[in-house]
Amino acid sequence: MQSVQPTIRRFTGTKRTVRVGPMLFTDGEDARLQEAAAEHGYKGKSGFAADVVLAFVSGRFTANLPLSEDRRRTHIFRAQVLRQLNRIGRNVNQIARALNSDFTPPDLRARLDELHDLLALIAEALREPAASADSRKDATA
Repeated sequence: MQSVQPTIRRFTGTKRTVRVGPMLFTDGEDARLQEAAAEHGYKGKSGFAADVVLAFVSGRFTANLPLSEDRRRTHIFRAQVLRQLNRIGRNVNQIARALNSDFTPPDLRARLDELHDLLALIAEALREPAASADSRKDATA
């Protein structure tokens, strides 16, 4: 099991030269960051913050950030909907096969067209990026 603590980066001769930021904190957040860095043996906040970010990005530890949790739920929901659409698609193929067999009632073709239009609308809604769905939700709130 991997430790959730960031490991202190020992100087390997490779100096970090790319600056990301500036990162802004409130006075209280800055004090907590300085305390956490000192608890973990860092002299300053920036090296600690960089190591925490890199550990998070590399997957050595995770945090339940609200945005990542929302994205995870959205991904699971889309996967479930796509699975169900796949099942519906198989049924539509069976219906199409029956339609082409010349043993179909006359109103069945109209209902199949309605079903096809509905499936197209659902598929289009699922293709929208999560950002546009979030902006729509914000606009309605």
